[in-house]
Amino acid sequence: MRLQCLAGGPRARGQPAAPPQSDERARHPPLPNPERVSRIVSDVAARRLASLREILMQSDADLRAQFPEYFLTYYSYLRIIRNPARIEHIFQKCREMFHYMECDGKDVLDLGAGFGLEALLVAIYGARRVVATEIDRDMVAVGTYLAEKVDPPATNLESRFGDGIGMEFPAGSFDGVMANCVISHVRDLEGFLREAHRLLRPGGLFFLSDENNSLYLPARPRRRRGWKRMEHEPDGPYFEARRALIGEHFPNLSSNQLLEATRRTRGLVGSEIQAGVRELLETGRVAREPAFRYRDPRDGQYPERELNPFWMMRKFREAGLEPEILPAFLSRGIEVHPRQWIKDFLRFFCSRWPALSVYVWPIMRLRGRKPR
Repeated sequence: MRLQCLAGGPRARGQPAAPPQSDERARHPPLPNPERVSRIVSDVAARRLASLREILMQSDADLRAQFPEYFLTYYSYLRIIRNPARIEHIFQKCREMFHYMECDGKDVLDLGAGFGLEALLVAIYGARRVVATEIDRDMVAVGTYLAEKVDPPATNLESRFGDGIGMEFPAGSFDGVMANCVISHVRDLEGFLREAHRLLRPGGLFFLSDENNSLYLPARPRRRRGWKRMEHEPDGPYFEARRALIGEHFPNLSSNQLLEATRRTRGLVGSEIQAGVRELLETGRVAREPAFRYRDPRDGQYPERELNPFWMMRKFREAGLEPEILPAFLSRGIEVHPRQWIKDFLRFFCSRWPALSVYVWPIMRLRGRKPR
């Protein structure tokens, strides 16, 4: 009994025989059409973006049924909920961030991911794997939920609870590391940058974005008002926490002594506060002068530390990263602005002279490349 060709069935009489397939071709079949693959990937991304847009367009009642209250409060404050123009704005912003990180088909770490929206968008746009780290468990749960809720689910996003810098990932684990609105709250900035450098593969990119650009002068009054609220007497959160800490370690102080000690140790952290109080009781003064007076007395975190972009570039170099100031982001074609010509001029100015854009825009954006 004659064996028939598995692929094509029996050959009709008179039909020419197919040329034999070489062993090399059998081992290495032709790749799929790259244009078709690109189109499929693009269609999947468009579907995920559409489903994410639908989530953000839901009513307050529907959002409360799925997310913690802070999710609604936070994104309502940013004017994203049920605001198509602002939703498109953040989509465009993350698309540009994805471009600057050069992370198509690569591994990315998001440090301080919050609710994970930016990390999810980077995953949707084409990163191979995105790990989003956050120290708030509710936010981590939201990030996981959003990745599962988009259609089709974003299986390339992983949300993890914990401090990304303290998780001790192996060296060279990622092609890109990003930190959005995080660096101004970090206690050990130099250590943060050194760890980002360690986690990057050779040629990898660290992307930094933060609203506390000290060179944008119009934002300074608002920021300083926020600092003072943290130390407002008697119920400012930092003032109250420091008073409680002093009262715990020095229970015999009178109410006036406790109040004076709380005032005089502003800006000190942990054991520094105890040492300052002892010095105050012995000498009547506190010699230690903190560089910044508005810090959480328990862990030293900054509320919103002002950062000079050019000083940050120097810190990048010290950490082994080749720094670059990126132009400010301004969205395109999503809303009619009453003074559109100003927005168009700023976009042209910032794209032409990125280093000068830090003087005219509150958000600084930098990236640093790890040498190959």
